[in-house]
Amino acid sequence: MTSHGKYTVIVPCNDEVPSEAVRAFILFAGAEQIQNLCGLAQFSNSDPFFRTIIPGGPVCSTMIAFPAGMAENAPEGSAYVGSVDPTGNPWLPSDLIIMGIPAGLAQQMAADLEESFICKQSRIAYPENRILIKPPATDTPKQK
Repeated sequence: MTSHGKYTVIVPCNDEVPSEAVRAFILFAGAEQIQNLCGLAQFSNSDPFFRTIIPGGPVCSTMIAFPAGMAENAPEGSAYVGSVDPTGNPWLPSDLIIMGIPAGLAQQMAADLEESFICKQSRIAYPENRILIKPPATDTPKQK
């Protein structure tokens, strides 16, 4: 890990933070939102394998080190989704997923938004009604 400076500061997004100081964004969202954001991250890239990654490693790496470019071997320009580290389970609500997005990729995602499916096919991206899929019935052993 290589720090970009003496401190790593995590703050809410607002107008008081100069854009040139931002290295990455940390998002906490549900599966549908993360799925759509992964598609948006992929929108202007033809490589289907490395724009969004579910890496192994600690929660802080997924949120901070990988997207901020602090980890030596982390691919640049990829969004990181997870975490696969169970040590975050005590504080991360079970219905949320983390996505760490490098600032450059976030800017590209913002530029792509209007042309993406999120805006052009919002009823598909965020359906009001869902098809109910029933899991197949399983035979349960009878109690003796």
